[in-house]
Amino acid sequence: MMQRNKTRPYTVISKRDIDTGTLSRQRGVSIVELMVAMTLGLFLLAALVQILLNGKQAFGSANYLSRLQENGRIASNLIISDLKRAGYMGGNSNITDISGSEGQVTPDDTCDTANNTWGRMISEPVFGLNETSAGYGCIPAGTYLRGDVVTMRYASPWIAQPPFNANQLYLRSSLFEGRIFKGSDEATNTVLDTPQSVRELIAYSYFIGDSTRTCNGDVVPSLFRVRLDDTGQPSLAEELLPGVENLQVQYGVNGQYLDADAVGTWADVDTVRLWLLVRSECGESGFVDGKTYNLGDQVYVPNDDFRRQLYSSVVMIRN
Repeated sequence: MMQRNKTRPYTVISKRDIDTGTLSRQRGVSIVELMVAMTLGLFLLAALVQILLNGKQAFGSANYLSRLQENGRIASNLIISDLKRAGYMGGNSNITDISGSEGQVTPDDTCDTANNTWGRMISEPVFGLNETSAGYGCIPAGTYLRGDVVTMRYASPWIAQPPFNANQLYLRSSLFEGRIFKGSDEATNTVLDTPQSVRELIAYSYFIGDSTRTCNGDVVPSLFRVRLDDTGQPSLAEELLPGVENLQVQYGVNGQYLDADAVGTWADVDTVRLWLLVRSECGESGFVDGKTYNLGDQVYVPNDDFRRQLYSSVVMIRN
C-alpha cells in the first residue's frame, strides 16, 4: 500500500545558510539605507511645503488685487455718476430763478451741520477743497485724513412720491419755474407750468478718512461721504469703501485745469478731472511698491508693501 508524502509546514535552515550569511541578509534594511531614505523623504516634504506656501501667497496676492480693483471701480463709479448729475435741477432751464419757501442760499463754501443751508447752495453745483477740509464743519477734523474734498448738488433722477418727509428738502420744477421746500410745506410751493415734478434735493461730499478697520496694526484709509439726509441737514460722515488712499480733483475752467483753491467762480467749471489711488487693505510680505503715482498736483512714491492701482477720469459738468 502506497503512502502519500505530506508537505512540511516549516522551513528547514541548513548549516550552509548560517555559514554563508543568507539568513542575516534577509532581516531588513541597514541603518545607512534608512538614513538615506529619511533624508530623501525630508527633501520631498520640504519641496511640498514650499509649493503650498507659494500657492497660498499667490492666492493672497490675487485676492488683494481683486479686492482693490473692485473697490476702485465702485469708488470711481460712485463719484463719477454724481458728478455727471451735478447741476441737474429737474429739467429747469434757469437755476437762478428757483425760489420757494426754503429758496436758494448764496454759496459761502461752508458745510454747517446746524441748519439746511448746505444743500440749498444750488448755484454752486460743484465745489471743492484742495488738500484740506478746513471750513467744512460737516467733516470732522479727526476723520479727514488727506487729499481733496469734492462736493456736488443736484435734484434726484427719480420722482419723489408722497407722503414727503417733513424736514427733507425737495425741488418742484418745470421748464421755467422751480421751488425748494421742506416736505411739510409741499402744498404751498406750487408752479404753474406743466409738465412738472417733485424731486429730492441731493448733496454729497466725498473725502478720504481713517477707517474703523485695521490690518496688522495699520489703520486702513477709506472713502467717506457726507450727504443731505431726511432732516435737510448734512449727515454724519459715512464710510463707503476701505482701501481708497487718496482723492485728487482738478477743475476745468476756460480750457485749463485748476486746483480747487485757484477756482474763482465755481459756476464756470465745465469739466472735472479725478484721480483715485486705491491700495490693498493689508501689506504683502516680499512685495515692494516702488512706483511713482502722479495725481493732479501730487506726486506719491510709497515704497512699502501694499499693492495699489490708480484710477483717473474726466467728467463733463452741466453748465
